[in-house]
Amino acid sequence: MLIVPDTIVLPGARMRPWHATDAPALAAAFARNDAHLRRWTPWVIDGRVPGQSLSDRLAAHAAAFHEGREWVYGIVDTREDDETAHEARTGAVLGGCGLYPRIGPAAVEIGYWLAVEAMGRGLATAAAEALVRVAFGNDTVERVEIRCAPGNVASARVPARLGFRHVGSLTEPAGIVDVWVRTRLDG
Repeated sequence: MLIVPDTIVLPGARMRPWHATDAPALAAAFARNDAHLRRWTPWVIDGRVPGQSLSDRLAAHAAAFHEGREWVYGIVDTREDDETAHEARTGAVLGGCGLYPRIGPAAVEIGYWLAVEAMGRGLATAAAEALVRVAFGNDTVERVEIRCAPGNVASARVPARLGFRHVGSLTEPAGIVDVWVRTRLDG
């Protein structure tokens, strides 16, 4: 089991495990971002378990986090309303990210998504970078992967910025993905 922090502070945001009580705020973020998210990650909106409510889905993420099966974080706004964040609402859902031990032994996958209004702030890169540090802070992790849709240029910039190597593509149930890899030896 990986050792992961409950909270990770990012510039203007915070990563923390999802809770069932986050369902209304997450539903609002999904409603504002449906077209944006559905294009690249429809399972983020629809979920992977048909018929499961958003509240139940978030409760399952919370349980998995605390049981050490996977670590899914919500990214929430911590900026106060001011001139530079004139429509920011402290606590608003800006996105989500996680560490998923589903790609084989000694390896984890990092996944992330952002609401449109959170893009361009470096949050996806900061969140992924924090999760790389967490992953390699555990002696059991030797490889970290990021997978994204081939046409998702913004998402692909994240692993490129963080020193991941593009190693090819593969077909997953959701479609073709580009695979980016970074190993402990890569630094």
